[in-house]
Amino acid sequence: MDTTELFAEFANTLSFNRGQPREGLPDVDALLAWLREHGLVSERGRATEVARLRRDPREAAARMGRFRELRALLHQLAGELADEGQPTTESVTELNRVLREGLHYHQLKRQPDGAHYAVTQVGDRLDQARAAIASSFAHFVADDAPERLRVCANQGCRWIFVDRSPTGRRRWCDMRTCGNQAKAARHRARARSKQLAVPQPGVPQPAAHD
Repeated sequence: MDTTELFAEFANTLSFNRGQPREGLPDVDALLAWLREHGLVSERGRATEVARLRRDPREAAARMGRFRELRALLHQLAGELADEGQPTTESVTELNRVLREGLHYHQLKRQPDGAHYAVTQVGDRLDQARAAIASSFAHFVADDAPERLRVCANQGCRWIFVDRSPTGRRRWCDMRTCGNQAKAARHRARARSKQLAVPQPGVPQPAAHD
């Protein structure tokens, strides 16, 4: 796969198999493990958030909702970019809101021993993680090749990927799976069309007219 972009990897945590959704981040533990794997939270930060959110199920549900909203937005942005060549103003406004919510700053803080200092980051770490994912999309559109962003042409898949092929004409996320499925579907359609065109024994045929 060519989906090396952070935003695409996150968007594809919701995948589809023959049109049926498959949830890759079913709960807070899975979400935080994904964020840790992709360097968006530290191990200490992951453990802290797991403990905090397990104690507060309502907050955990709210956090999951915000990440899923971002994921839905990324799917929408990718579709708009692939189909229309640019995202809508409304989608960009929503992306900028996520970026703004992730604002943070650093401060110099004296350590407990009084002799050393540390630079600490101030701000909500999960909002920062969401903003980092959104920033990945923003930088891709601004600095990379947005015309290469694709949504798999297999309507039962809809995987988001960046076409890095030399020709830039890929339609499917993977030729061995979705591409072959499309070829097989076209072959079956042609076979049915030929079968319908062949006169069937015992079936009256339309009379020819001069």
